[in-house]
Amino acid sequence: MMQKPTNTGNENSKPLPRAQSPFADRDGLSQTGQGGPHARPNMAQVLTWPAENGLNLRKAALRQLLPIILMFGLIVLMWDKIAQLDVAHIQASLKTVAPWQWFAAAGFTAVSFWALGRYDGVVHRLLGSCVTDTQAERAGITAIAISQTVGMGVISSALVRWRMLPDVSFAQAARISVIVTASFLTAWAVVTAMVVVVISVALPWDGLATRIAWIVLAAAGVMAIASVLRPKFLSHVYLPPLRAVLAFLMLALLDMAAAGTALWVLLPDGCEVSLVVLIAAYMLALGVGLVSGTPGGMGGFEITLLATLPQIGQEPLLAAILAFRAVYYALPAGMAALLTIRGPKVLKRATQPQRDLRLSRLPKHPLPTKLTLSLHTAPRAEVGLLRHGRLSLIEAGDGTPLAIGSACGQSLIMVSDPIDTNMRLETTLAQLSTLAGRCFRAPFLYKIGGRLACAARRAGWCVLPIAREAWLNPQCFTLDGSNKRQLRRKLRHADSAGVVVQNAGARLPLREMEQIATRWAQARGGERGFSMGVWDPATLPFAQVFLAYYHGRLIGFLTLHANANEHALDLMRVDTSAPGGTMQALVTTAIAAAKEQGLTRLSLAAVPLGEQADEPLIFRKARLAIDAASGADGLRQFKSAFAPHWETLYAAAPGSTTLTLGALDVVREIHRPQ
Repeated sequence: MMQKPTNTGNENSKPLPRAQSPFADRDGLSQTGQGGPHARPNMAQVLTWPAENGLNLRKAALRQLLPIILMFGLIVLMWDKIAQLDVAHIQASLKTVAPWQWFAAAGFTAVSFWALGRYDGVVHRLLGSCVTDTQAERAGITAIAISQTVGMGVISSALVRWRMLPDVSFAQAARISVIVTASFLTAWAVVTAMVVVVISVALPWDGLATRIAWIVLAAAGVMAIASVLRPKFLSHVYLPPLRAVLAFLMLALLDMAAAGTALWVLLPDGCEVSLVVLIAAYMLALGVGLVSGTPGGMGGFEITLLATLPQIGQEPLLAAILAFRAVYYALPAGMAALLTIRGPKVLKRATQPQRDLRLSRLPKHPLPTKLTLSLHTAPRAEVGLLRHGRLSLIEAGDGTPLAIGSACGQSLIMVSDPIDTNMRLETTLAQLSTLAGRCFRAPFLYKIGGRLACAARRAGWCVLPIAREAWLNPQCFTLDGSNKRQLRRKLRHADSAGVVVQNAGARLPLREMEQIATRWAQARGGERGFSMGVWDPATLPFAQVFLAYYHGRLIGFLTLHANANEHALDLMRVDTSAPGGTMQALVTTAIAAAKEQGLTRLSLAAVPLGEQADEPLIFRKARLAIDAASGADGLRQFKSAFAPHWETLYAAAPGSTTLTLGALDVVREIHRPQ
């Protein structure tokens, strides 16, 4: 355990294949090169692996020389004290370890390695790997058992993981090793700091250790708050969800407590020290061993234990450490070596139940044919947001598209109603909760209709109205009536100014459109995103596009998501020099075009609902932030001029806390679309 792989690697490694995971990719990422997923480079290629692919082994190997030099330096410096040790006393103390102590230590070692295996499972689930939990845990246990004994942590553990996981490339195995190392070191620091602060342990440098522990805990608290609020300066830093962090902390605590107990039960006769004190000392010694980078933490581990446990004689304690190394290092390493030589166990691929859900990250263009057909027949054209690349597809195990959404922050967010109208709403909620739990997040439904909101309420979820969608029937729309007086005035103003609106057709003035979109974004502090469309020329062939000209110059454009059931407003962009009424003229022309196509529904999109009674304070602040981001007041006034029907949309989550966190995640994603 001392040599859990050291942190050398590159976060820019290719993503793990996700073909059968709850985060499934559709672009063949399981293939690591020519020849498919099992085609692997030879060792000469691995040793010169490009840094951009994850790890340069020669450079990493050179980095391992320093810990080895430090280890020999420690031996030289401590040689006088080593020479004073009574080797016969150590041998005699070792002989007093009873058989039951060996068996008990082996049992606690098994518990420790079980926790370490689960640790690998958590990392794979966060990365969306196609590897099953069983395969991930077996590979993790094997890799750690070998790497902690032979040293060269990332290199040795990456090679073992590469060997034990046939569908994972070496760069991906190295990335896993780096993440396991970094997350374990962080978890070790937090758990050890808690032990130092909470448990009264006599340390030679107690005052310094306590101050450092408080600093670590304060930093952990700040990072936990940052994980929820995600301030702008951390927008490009990946912070795992709090549920995953809690899993890391609990597994690290179990691992270290079990390993420390294994050392405690191996103490020879006459060594009196409480279990809690020894576990605390073990945690500190483990950290020194990890930082030293020597095989098994050799040198630093022993010196720290001797300094932390002066009440135990040096020879009996060293005898216990020798026994511990035999049980916790040599035995697991031998077993792991045999498993590595044998290779990965061929497991019968578990068939995923057809209705189990997964989150698929898709290339924006082209989308799979089956998905394209589903988007074309979906109840809401807003599912076209999937083409903007900010959202992912939630689909069933058989590939049936269910909804659009995203895993971000603390939440797994489903946007709008399901694509698949045949799936029972109660089943949708249950399986969405299962999918969210697997990726250590809470489910959050955003801008859903009344039917799904009622189903969520029946399931015991918290439900709050969050927006109102304006829609109208193009077949019935006219400009007559007193409720359209403001609209008629705007249209007359645009017409008298000479504004001309036309259907764009196939040829688009992309340069002029981009200039207008850029100026529009600059005037408003940047583009919004997530559930709001962003300027992307690649999405225009799938949209209805209308252009507004003023004296032959493009001054604005309108795009709509379009499918067989409805058109829905997407982008509304006008130049600052556009005469008043330009946008009203664009929308009116789009309504007329929808009428010609026989559509009975055109959505003017949703606007935030406004202040509601009895809503949670933090939820209210999140809603106000959405109002500010979308320009809600102006949008309400603009859309009201068309005298539309208004449909209430809702947000829902299993509890009030998850509802609030989900709203915060949505606000952040809207404000920072990148």
